Amino acid sequence: MSPAVIRVQVASVGEVRVRPDNIAGTWRPMLWWTLTSRRWSPWLPVNVVVIQHPRGTVLFDTGQDPASVSDPSYYPPGLLGWVYRRQAAFRSPVGQSLEGALAAAGVPLSEVDTVVLSHLHQDHAGNVAALPEAEILVDATELALLDERSPELHGVLPRHLDRTRLTPVRHASLRGDDLAPFTEGHDLFDDGTLVLLPTPGHSAGSMSLLVRREAVPPLLLVGDVTYDPALLRAGRVPGTGARSLQEETSARINALRQRLPELVVVAAHDPGAASVVAGAVGEDGAHDPDGNG
Repeated sequence: MSPAVIRVQVASVGEVRVRPDNIAGTWRPMLWWTLTSRRWSPWLPVNVVVIQHPRGTVLFDTGQDPASVSDPSYYPPGLLGWVYRRQAAFRSPVGQSLEGALAAAGVPLSEVDTVVLSHLHQDHAGNVAALPEAEILVDATELALLDERSPELHGVLPRHLDRTRLTPVRHASLRGDDLAPFTEGHDLFDDGTLVLLPTPGHSAGSMSLLVRREAVPPLLLVGDVTYDPALLRAGRVPGTGARSLQEETSARINALRQRLPELVVVAAHDPGAASVVAGAVGEDGAHDPDGNG
């Protein structure tokens, strides 16, 4: 693995609240809790992660498009649009646009070379248009959802995505890199520092990004594989998606945690994600044991 100096920061691009069953699935089918739930979670961040690597700046997810809050026609019409609004509500506080969030992190939009989308749901792929010069990477299986008759049924809004901008990722054997039980992935820079791993379940082609740096704990950016790393550790999966695949993915990540005991899981809607990533490395560059490892 390269001794490259890599800077990682978490930024918030909007906020979301969801139904409790969305965070931790129960016996209740998704349609049932969507129709009947009266409770919401607290407001949670919509996190993106910016990674400054010597070979380019990478953005993991792009967050929520502010138009989804201000434009009443953003979601599908009729019953399907009603379901979207029943499952999640969004708001865009001042200063939490993608441009503002990255500027606060000291990274202008123009500096982003590569975008990795964990999946195509609108709070993760909502600002692709703000990055016209960046390469946008999406798992090939996820990209195929756009060929479905009704991608909206999978949580994908095709009219807000320019397919010509999306580059498919096809995972290959990770030769010489023992990340079992993950045997396939995609090494972004062929140096072992940034490795994409297939983590399906929440969406058909969800993928995570393993970030490895010298002398500090590795990070696993997981999108919506979980809302809370503690739930993931306990094998509790969100209530949306293919449950059996989610459980399999969670088991694989927990097995990877056994192999990499210091692994820090970074979830897209975890309020503690920014402090966890910042706390993983002290001011002198050393591992902070009070962080989340």
